[in-house]
Amino acid sequence: MRILIIHRSFALVGGAERVIVDKANYLAEAGCQVMLVSYEQGQHPIPYELHASVAYKDLDCRFFTLSKYSPLMRMCHFMRLRSLFKQSLRDIVTSFRADAVVMASDWQTLIDVVLDASGNVPVLAEFHNAFDHVMRNVEISGSKLKQKFTKMYYLHTLKHLKRCARLVVLTKADANNWRRYFSNVVVIPNPVTSYPEVVDDIPKDKGRIIFVGRFNHEKRIDRLVSAFSMIAEKYLEWHVDIFGEGNEKQKILDQIASLKLENRIIIHNPTQAIYDEYKRSEMLVLCSEHEAYSLVLVEAMSCGVPCVSMDCPVGPRELIQDGVTGLLAQNGDIKDLALKMEWLITHEIERKEMGKKARLWAASRSLPVVMSEYEKLLTSVVV
Repeated sequence: MRILIIHRSFALVGGAERVIVDKANYLAEAGCQVMLVSYEQGQHPIPYELHASVAYKDLDCRFFTLSKYSPLMRMCHFMRLRSLFKQSLRDIVTSFRADAVVMASDWQTLIDVVLDASGNVPVLAEFHNAFDHVMRNVEISGSKLKQKFTKMYYLHTLKHLKRCARLVVLTKADANNWRRYFSNVVVIPNPVTSYPEVVDDIPKDKGRIIFVGRFNHEKRIDRLVSAFSMIAEKYLEWHVDIFGEGNEKQKILDQIASLKLENRIIIHNPTQAIYDEYKRSEMLVLCSEHEAYSLVLVEAMSCGVPCVSMDCPVGPRELIQDGVTGLLAQNGDIKDLALKMEWLITHEIERKEMGKKARLWAASRSLPVVMSEYEKLLTSVVV
């Protein structure tokens, strides 16, 4: 089977990029011919190792540069780039002799182009965000006129889904939202990069709380800082290690300084050895505004780490069994988040038991388990 996978760019050290590369490598190892295609990568390297047989090509169609133009020129250059993208992709689909084309993400504005360029080759669309969150952002951003036309355009692009073989989403809740517009929806969650054979090979850093994610508004790291500040003086052995980068990093540093927690909350750069960092931790906290899935939760759980998460739509409530494999705090309630963190701090036996049960559950998200379903899906659309 020959699989062509399209993604905007693989330059970021991000969850979606890693999952796409993991899936490509797994399929290649299983004997498939796999090709990754980006269109805004440029000269940036791919931060994740590719299987030796995985081919890669960047189409050099940099749609992100359009913002520097006036509205009229922006539209002209947009149509030019769409035409270039279509022709370049059609050439690759033909020369690679693809059996299936996968739009891995960010396909809303290019779905019709990908479908036209793919000809009779079946196309799968994958969605790594939450439908309700995307539509809500459309409804609240910009002027009312802009909202109206943006939503109309967005819904128009969704009509092209009817030409896709399948739409793959990450959760049952999101699938239900999508089925209002498209019936052929399949739920296949993101797999963890690896499911550790052992989790006690690295000693715990006593009292360590970990957060992993980007410094952006959606992740709401400020909630974690505020929640920890409410209990920090009661539990002096406990501390927070944050791993990430992003445009709100300085804002969080300023918040930490204002609360005089510089020695208790430490920010680290992203690391490729994140599983070792999970293993060193007593708990993981997620405090996002929204989450389509949250691979970070599953990764930590696979290492036997219990998680406290805001019960935000849509992902965490399908990953954490509240009170069994972790704890869910009332969405947006920082005091409740602090209370849930404190409960895990003061209930060591229960905390460790939750970690064991979380690890058992996370086995259902291991790469072989998830990819067996993905391979069945590919086979069903190709044959």
